[in-house]
Amino acid sequence: MRNNKDNYLKFIEALDRGSAISILVELCRDDDLAKRISAMAKASLSNFDSEAIADKVFKRLNSIQVEDLWDNSGKTRYGGYIDPTELAFEMIENGLRPFILDMKQLKSLNMMNEEKECCKGILVGLLRYAKEGNNEFRDWAPDDPYTIADNIVYDWKKNHTSEDIEEIQAVYESMIFHSEK
Repeated sequence: MRNNKDNYLKFIEALDRGSAISILVELCRDDDLAKRISAMAKASLSNFDSEAIADKVFKRLNSIQVEDLWDNSGKTRYGGYIDPTELAFEMIENGLRPFILDMKQLKSLNMMNEEKECCKGILVGLLRYAKEGNNEFRDWAPDDPYTIADNIVYDWKKNHTSEDIEEIQAVYESMIFHSEK
């Protein structure tokens, strides 16, 4: 019996992401399997740890290379000019994009607690980078993490309950005041 399971797993593990999703979608035509698959997917998505997200955000931003900023800013061969400070802001936003997309996906799935934990992690990681980031790139964008954090909190406040807003605001303020010490 174990040998058959191992054989089945080899085929599943060999699938690319698209093929695996196609097979899951096909399996979901069966209502009982659909319920089980959905419950497993929700359980997997519910496994959000804001501190782990904060660490990933910090590491992602701290890994941005200043050489990428230098290579992509300044005078362009097409006669234009890309301001390094504007590009630095965009590079931070691009580094955060996968985390923001995760947060938006959780919201679309109506997984509000998980979305809130994701938001907390993004804010903590971003503001930790503002204070503790040690890459040369950070020198080109010293205030950008704060501005981006302000934008995230502002957007968050638009569509959430006052209790959730207060919680996110408290995380934001604790990081801002902590970073000023």
